[in-house]
Amino acid sequence: MKIDEEGRIIEFAEKPNGEQLKAMKVDTTILGLDDERAKEMPYIASMGIYVVSKDVMINLLRDKFPGANDFGSEVIPGATSIGLRVQAYLFDGYWEDIGTIEAFYNANLGITKKPIPDFSFYDRSAPIYTQPRYLPSFQDAGC
Repeated sequence: MKIDEEGRIIEFAEKPNGEQLKAMKVDTTILGLDDERAKEMPYIASMGIYVVSKDVMINLLRDKFPGANDFGSEVIPGATSIGLRVQAYLFDGYWEDIGTIEAFYNANLGITKKPIPDFSFYDRSAPIYTQPRYLPSFQDAGC
């Protein structure tokens, strides 16, 4: 995606490649990256996580884009095209695209292959909560 100096999304393309990808280069120093990191990371990708007010969501889906089936490829680009303020947030932590079963599997294996993972399960400032599943034990019924 392309953003202006205030972090507002001005152009959005879902998984661009080739010339369309080259056209999406931006100066990422406006997001707080130093010059060296900005050169290494000249693109801004969407993580597919959106925060939208209920009223705006209803307006977008019911009135503006009633035939839309995909939020990332239809609703967000449509919202920017009609002048709605769509803001980006720079997330600089661990994230993996797990949109396929293979990607999910590889992301899980990737965590085990590093001596120190890219994130901590025990960070008190950003805890990861889990819910135990109290399931009965396995019973072999001679199947």
